[in-house]
Amino acid sequence: MPDTAFGVNYVPRQQWWNAWLDFDEQSIADDLAAIAELGCDHVRIQCLWPVFQPTPTTVSATALKRLTLLLDRAHDVGLEVWVTVLNGFLSGWVFRPPWIPKANLFTDALALTAARTLISSVAELVASHPAGAGIDLGNEPNMLVGFEPSAVTTEDLDSWARTLIDAAHNAAPGLPVVLGADHQPWTTTQTGFTPALLANEPDITTVHAWPYFSGFLGHFGEENDLAWSIGAYLAQVAAAHQTAPKPLWIQEIGVAPEWVTNVSVEHATERLLRNSLAVPGVAAVTWWASHDIRPEYGGFAPLEYGLGLLDVENQVKPAGRRFAEVVADLREAPRAQQPLAQVHLAGAIPDLTFADKWAAAWTDGRPPQIVR
Repeated sequence: MPDTAFGVNYVPRQQWWNAWLDFDEQSIADDLAAIAELGCDHVRIQCLWPVFQPTPTTVSATALKRLTLLLDRAHDVGLEVWVTVLNGFLSGWVFRPPWIPKANLFTDALALTAARTLISSVAELVASHPAGAGIDLGNEPNMLVGFEPSAVTTEDLDSWARTLIDAAHNAAPGLPVVLGADHQPWTTTQTGFTPALLANEPDITTVHAWPYFSGFLGHFGEENDLAWSIGAYLAQVAAAHQTAPKPLWIQEIGVAPEWVTNVSVEHATERLLRNSLAVPGVAAVTWWASHDIRPEYGGFAPLEYGLGLLDVENQVKPAGRRFAEVVADLREAPRAQQPLAQVHLAGAIPDLTFADKWAAAWTDGRPPQIVR
């Protein structure tokens, strides 16, 4: 990644990620060109697990060919691509390979062998392509815990992650591997990956910083700038769990029009970006999402349809224009200075009560460092 990378989570304007099935290379090329024009240097994309792995012992040659074509078209417009592989949870939908309807995806021997097979195949492809930046094991796989047919423990999740990180590194030495989880492993006691694993074992530490789902927006209120500081907060929480400094990647951040009444989506977009870059260790911010979802594609939660910076005709929305302006400004601005204050976690859960202490310690526009 560049010193400070800016990108989007790509959502194809045609067919969402069912585009792997109804593949339109020209439409994807047009989407990627529009993303590059916003000033982005990378995209994060999503595989659909049942499409890429039709049986536990095979990987779809057609899906891999289409992934290569997408990488080709991204390279044409100067975009690097992070490929998220084992997607069982995406845009609120749950995906389960049909060949394993009842076994536990995190502990079953067949499921683990199959996951290693798919991760290895995709890692090899991404490593061999000039646009390939790295792979993400899966999109918020901790969200699948409640859908498994048997109990899943924190130890199970950490073991699953280590197994697949090793598989990716063995298949493609030197290719960065990350793991994108939502806020819950960092800020709650719900079963999830341990913060220690998330902070230290992937090659880059990632956080998903949603103002609404994290509770920040409701807690602080939309007219309080602290509501839009969730990226800075989770980045500091993650950094506090690192045993040695690693780059911090705010891998998902965004705002739905339904969440705001008295401030504009453009205002929220700007504040989320600027507050995120107030943390010195943040090396990348990736917006969710590139494009809206077409209204005729039914079945998604209402908020999913309007998260894009571009509409379904590839036209830049007001939030997209603000994103491009702010990104251009942040690229030229000096990097964030070191914090002037500290708040001590001291074994506490960094929930909203702790967030109040953190919020009160902002000094001269700088978020305090969280230390353990």
